[in-house]
Amino acid sequence: MRKTLMVLAAIVLLSSLAQLFFAGYFHFQNTIEAQREAGVYHVLNGQYVLRYGALLAAIVAAIARMGSRTIWLAAGIFLMTWVQLFIFIIGGMLTGSSEDFITPSGSWVASIHPITGLLIIFMSYWLFSRARAAALNPQPLPPKDTSSDAPTSPASA
Repeated sequence: MRKTLMVLAAIVLLSSLAQLFFAGYFHFQNTIEAQREAGVYHVLNGQYVLRYGALLAAIVAAIARMGSRTIWLAAGIFLMTWVQLFIFIIGGMLTGSSEDFITPSGSWVASIHPITGLLIIFMSYWLFSRARAAALNPQPLPPKDTSSDAPTSPASA
């Protein structure tokens, strides 16, 4: 299970790095139509591959008994993908911004999106590091307690 977690964590890390590439690809398009087409990659990768990869990683980390820190790290990435989405939804409602018209205050709120995106990249790296260490350096099992198997006699005590 720990190797499965390492593979999932690698997918989450690569997906988070791809988000940065897709954001740049989206930003540097010449026309609005080309931007909308390019933005699909960023949206689909973030809302499906990254989000549900992190959710699967949290579930596998729990099954593999990786410890609460690793489980919460994977769950945190999953939750941060929702924060990324809600930045635009709630920010648009509070500032009166829309996809076609962005107010100055809406720009300030939307500027949080790349900062939290960088946090997701760092969290993904930490998750991969923890999963890789656990998969490549497994802990030995504790020794069996053999004293309870042998009958004890009062003379030997």
